[in-house]
Amino acid sequence: MSQAKEFGWRLLAAETIFHSYDSSMYGTPSVIRFDEPVNIREINILSPSMYMRTSSGGFLIGGTDPIKFPVTFHCNNVDEDTASANVKLGELNYEEDASMTFRCDNEIWTNRLIVFAKYSTLTIVVYGTSKNYNAKEHLKNLSPIQRMGAKYADGTYAFVPNYPSESKL
Repeated sequence: MSQAKEFGWRLLAAETIFHSYDSSMYGTPSVIRFDEPVNIREINILSPSMYMRTSSGGFLIGGTDPIKFPVTFHCNNVDEDTASANVKLGELNYEEDASMTFRCDNEIWTNRLIVFAKYSTLTIVVYGTSKNYNAKEHLKNLSPIQRMGAKYADGTYAFVPNYPSESKL
């Protein structure tokens, strides 16, 4: 088992990215940077009917628009000097309430995620493994959360914090 698969997943990033009208029409790459090398395992796109609760008691409300578009994910490999500048992780044909999760099984340690798509708003949540597993602070000062399924009858989704026990820190 590789080092990337040995550690538990953590929340690496949760952001909403906005594009201008011109950028959304022609597609401009968006970059999410990480302070230290990470291995990306899962990427979720939050639709407007979804939200994520943060450890501070706040919420990240989904706002992805439009409701359907293709997304390509790339990253760089920080462990290899000769590696390509951008390594393709894969593609997701995002569709609100149908196809919102991209899972990637890879061994790549990276310090950035590059998102190629035509959108005006993208709410993205990235899970994976930090190379510095013993760090008590999570990257971007976010708490670990566990993705939960549909929670409410009206179709909205909830993401509920999953705090680790003190012995695991």
